[in-house]
Amino acid sequence: MGESGKAFDKPLKIVQAIDAGGWGGAEKVVVMLANGLTKAGHDVEVWVRKNSVLCQELASEVKVRVVPFLNDYEPFTPMLFAKALKTHDIVHVHLGRAALLSGYAARFLPESLGKKLFCHMHLYHKPKHYKGQKQIICVSKAVEDYVKKTMPWVKRTWVVYNGIDMKDAQTSPPLIPKDDHVLRIGLLATFKAQKGHADLLKAFVKVCNKHPVELMLGGDGPLLPHMKKLGGELGISEKVKFTGFIPPDKIFPFLRSLDIACIPSNAEGFCLSMVEAMACGLPVVGYAEAALSEVAGDAAILVPVGDVDGLAASLKKVIEDEKLRAKLSDMSLKRSEQFTKERMAENTIEVYKDALK
Repeated sequence: MGESGKAFDKPLKIVQAIDAGGWGGAEKVVVMLANGLTKAGHDVEVWVRKNSVLCQELASEVKVRVVPFLNDYEPFTPMLFAKALKTHDIVHVHLGRAALLSGYAARFLPESLGKKLFCHMHLYHKPKHYKGQKQIICVSKAVEDYVKKTMPWVKRTWVVYNGIDMKDAQTSPPLIPKDDHVLRIGLLATFKAQKGHADLLKAFVKVCNKHPVELMLGGDGPLLPHMKKLGGELGISEKVKFTGFIPPDKIFPFLRSLDIACIPSNAEGFCLSMVEAMACGLPVVGYAEAALSEVAGDAAILVPVGDVDGLAASLKKVIEDEKLRAKLSDMSLKRSEQFTKERMAENTIEVYKDALK
């Protein structure tokens, strides 16, 4: 293909680059995009740091390249990005360091090559790492609004909703067998402040003494010890189970172990966890954070961010009303169908075409 990247009658040569060592929403998106674009016939190479766990989830047909990503100022990775912008049709970067270093590279290249560079905005990231990015794909309208307000140098934005792999969402056996006499509330999320674990524990205190319920929290992260301590201080340790890290192939089994999903996040770019819970047919209760509200539509019960009493009251309402749980379950399933990995890949290709036409 020529430098303009306009020839779409042949497979696109695409780089997906991410500097991340763990496993979270952005990493899931990169894997699903890379696998989906490869399945569609495109030549995809994923750039990662050394020992990235992301590689384990990529299809065998996807190429992998380990690149330095040493720090925010090293010259080696920008040189690789500069070369890729000359030899590939698309360079698609995710998260701060990949955005920063690719932005350095594009600054010294002709505009025709810069048009090949796309940055994926997964959350309300700090603008300083994105000053070299002119084209940003946002995971929600909420994120797009943030980009437009805080990054005036960005020339074009698009919204491409994240998608998930729906396979096994309805058929996975529960990770932990259910008790017919106990309703299990749960959350699968990294233990960090924005995910709202403390609020969930405080809301759970208000319902667990009057109803046959238990709480299951999956994931790890820096605040896990603090949340275990808080559970003890609240006197609910016996009713709260911390499972630790849940590997990708156990996400649906974890969610299938629940009766109700509670997602009290105070800052989300999209929230794959909500869609995964909905795909399992779980009633969802949570906070009406901008992106959560956008993803949920009217298929969840959401209360203002920080309203622990409202969160508890909503959980109580769902716990006590079996018909409401069934209704919310049906609404969850229907809503989740809008967020498939196939649709995400198709919409991403449309963005490429729109930018390079």
